[in-house]
Amino acid sequence: MNKRAEVTTKDAKFEEGEQVVFEIFVQPGFSDLELSAVTTVLRTANDILNNDVYSWKIISDEPGLVTSSSDLIVRAAPAISGQYLCDCLVVIGGRTNPPEAWLARLRAMQQLQRRVILLSDASRQYVRSVNNLDAPTTAHWRDVSLLQEVGSYPKLTDSLVETHGTVLTCAGHGHTLEAMIGVLEGQLDRRQCAEIASLLVLDRVRGFSSEQPKGSSYSSSYFEKRLQNALRLMEANIEQPLRLADVAKEVGLSTRHLERLFTVYFNTTPSKLYKKIRLKKAHALVVDTHLQQIEIALSCGFGSAGSFSLAYKAEYGETPTQRRKRMR
Repeated sequence: MNKRAEVTTKDAKFEEGEQVVFEIFVQPGFSDLELSAVTTVLRTANDILNNDVYSWKIISDEPGLVTSSSDLIVRAAPAISGQYLCDCLVVIGGRTNPPEAWLARLRAMQQLQRRVILLSDASRQYVRSVNNLDAPTTAHWRDVSLLQEVGSYPKLTDSLVETHGTVLTCAGHGHTLEAMIGVLEGQLDRRQCAEIASLLVLDRVRGFSSEQPKGSSYSSSYFEKRLQNALRLMEANIEQPLRLADVAKEVGLSTRHLERLFTVYFNTTPSKLYKKIRLKKAHALVVDTHLQQIEIALSCGFGSAGSFSLAYKAEYGETPTQRRKRMR
């Protein structure tokens, strides 16, 4: 039988015959993008090693056929709490699923000093569920913003990955490819990691401590620098919106010039787009939190619950109250 090499926080090179088994815990509504990214990196690593060093199995607290957020289906074996643990646990939870089943498995892995990787939704659930976290944690930037609205999480950061003992909290989504390459760096040499990145057509693999690109203003490929800076100012000032003249001054343009640029690139005015940005943040708070409407209104720059409700209905076709009733 092949020997198994644990994926711990310590660097370790392979000996002949070693095998590393990843256990991927999924729940209904899981991200198929993240699942595919995890298995793709492991398969590519096997290809460049010319050896099936890495293997994986998929488990769930709702075993059988599990449906992703995009209606793709995977077959999952049952997860038995604290038993049949593998070398590394990767959790890809759904947005609305309870975390208790995989949290129990996480604690069992911690006792054995084995690696646990929490991706996006699972990272958010971990931050909310574990009391008195004394080390930095992260989640997808949208969830970081939501968590900061509903609670006090002084150690929560907007880094791509944070490490807490053997537990990695990750932004997930498209960064999962890079995160998984980073996880394998302890066992593969730099050339092998670079080869994996090359085969996956990644021109660079960002470090764990790199800041997440938060909002459309971070997509430098799509906007000229002055528009990018204007959008970033708007996205950073949701609770107390800036005057248009102040935005224009900060980016070195006249108000009229800024309006022309927005008309050319976005076919709308700066004021309308600014309002849309604030409503997008408010919509996330309506859907993903239990904050009262007046709290959401004030945190997104609206003077009253009434004005917020009217603006929300104009944008989404229903009031915040109607939206929440439909979600029950």
